[in-house]
Amino acid sequence: MKLTSPETDHEFAERLRQWRASQDLTQADAAEKLGIDRAYLSQIEGGRKPGSRLRSRFQIVEKATAPQAAPNVGAAYNLRQLPVLSWAQAGQATEYGEIPADWDEVVPSDVVDQRAFGVRLRGDSMEPNFCDGDIAILLPSIAPTNGDVVVANLKDEGVLCKIMHVQLDKNLITLSSYNPAYPSMERHRDQFNWMFSVSSIVRPLRRK
Repeated sequence: MKLTSPETDHEFAERLRQWRASQDLTQADAAEKLGIDRAYLSQIEGGRKPGSRLRSRFQIVEKATAPQAAPNVGAAYNLRQLPVLSWAQAGQATEYGEIPADWDEVVPSDVVDQRAFGVRLRGDSMEPNFCDGDIAILLPSIAPTNGDVVVANLKDEGVLCKIMHVQLDKNLITLSSYNPAYPSMERHRDQFNWMFSVSSIVRPLRRK
């Protein structure tokens, strides 16, 4: 008889995150359903060992909210869950290592970059192509090239989503928008904390 290995803490945390994403719940919403504090839920998703009471409670809630006939599309297509940062969180992270661990949202993706993450866009500078509330999937491990759409964190201006072009002297970068109401910007490389290419856009079916 083949014995089933017990679920590890990491596997439990990943299952918890996937359930929360499937229900479109923030950490605060999920914590309320599970009857625990949001801070504790954040720690569990970050790798803290869950108690037996939480495991039992989650099993009940997960079963109660599971779709009756819908397959796990993400698992079927080998998708993984990427953290999604708010516009404000992206602005606070002046380098990749400062990306917060207590993100409230995940999105399934098949990107290869193991450092990939999502950012929920704000503003109308990239309309009509990208809209307020869309999620941009960023690729920190791949250097942007001319014509790429990027999300950039500038030292004195915060986070921007723009089309990037490197000028001839290689140190000046032009940032432009799809929305003609926004003029092009010219910035020096030293003015950037980071700049990552946008791999794809995830657009919500319903706008809040």
